[in-house]
Amino acid sequence: MKKFLSLATSTVATLSMAIAPVMSVAAVNETGNGAPSGTHYNLNIIGVQNPKTATMDGSNGHVIFVPLTNKAKIELQEGADFAVLDANATDGSPARFQLPDPGLDPYVVGQYMTGVDTVSDYSVFVRSLGKPGGYATITTCADVILSGLESFLSAQDAKVINRAGEFGGQCSIEQVGQEITMRTSGKSTFTNVTAQLLTIVLKVEVDYDGDVIIDDTVYVRVPIFDSMLEKEYWEYDNNGLKLLQARFYPVGTDVSEADLEAWE
Repeated sequence: MKKFLSLATSTVATLSMAIAPVMSVAAVNETGNGAPSGTHYNLNIIGVQNPKTATMDGSNGHVIFVPLTNKAKIELQEGADFAVLDANATDGSPARFQLPDPGLDPYVVGQYMTGVDTVSDYSVFVRSLGKPGGYATITTCADVILSGLESFLSAQDAKVINRAGEFGGQCSIEQVGQEITMRTSGKSTFTNVTAQLLTIVLKVEVDYDGDVIIDDTVYVRVPIFDSMLEKEYWEYDNNGLKLLQARFYPVGTDVSEADLEAWE
C-alpha cells in the first residue's frame, strides 16, 4: 500500500504530499539533467580532507560530511520525513540520515512475483559535482535476521554469503559504483539508484528440508526497514569525490528492473 510521505525541496525545509497512487519515473518529465522535474528532497554528501569537530547532531540540514579518502558509515533511520540527524561522519562516529520506508515487498529474484510490490514510494537519483576527478562507492548494508529470512524462504536453514560490511552486518551484492559516481569534466547528469540504496540483495544458500545439504542458491531483494533487517546503513567508500548530490523524488521506481541475470 502506498503511504503518505513528507518530502522537502532543496529550498523548503519540509513539504507533505500524498502519493496515492505513485507515478512511475517513466511517466514523469525529466529536467534535462537525468532527474525528474518537480518537488524533491536534496542531500549533499561532501568529502573533506580534515575531520569536522563541530557538534552536528540534529543539524536538520541537507549536508553530510564524509572523509575525502576513506570509508564512512551513514546510518539509516526510518521516519516520516527526510532529515539529516547527524551530519558528521568524519569524527570516528557515523552520520545518521532519516528517510521513509520505501514501500516495497521482499522477493526472491526470478521466482513467483504475482502480488509482490516492486515499485517504490519514492526514487533516489545521484550525480557527482565539483572539480573533475574522484569517485565514491556506496553499498547498502545491514544485520540480517536469519530466522526471518528462513521463514520467508520456508527453509530449515539459510546462509547469507554476502561480504561482511566494514561497519558490521552484511552488504548488498549491488552497489552504486564508480561508473555512476566518477566525476568527469563536462555536464554532470543524474542516475537512478533507487534499487541500490533502498534495498539489499542477499545471496543465500538454502536448505529446505534440514538435511544439511544445500538445495538451492537464491538471490533475495529485501527493502530497508523490512523485518528481516536491522541496523541498516550506507557504506560510503570515498576515493577523492568532493560532492555527491542525492535527490529523493515522490515518483516510483520498479526495483526489479535492476535484477541481473548474471546473478543466477
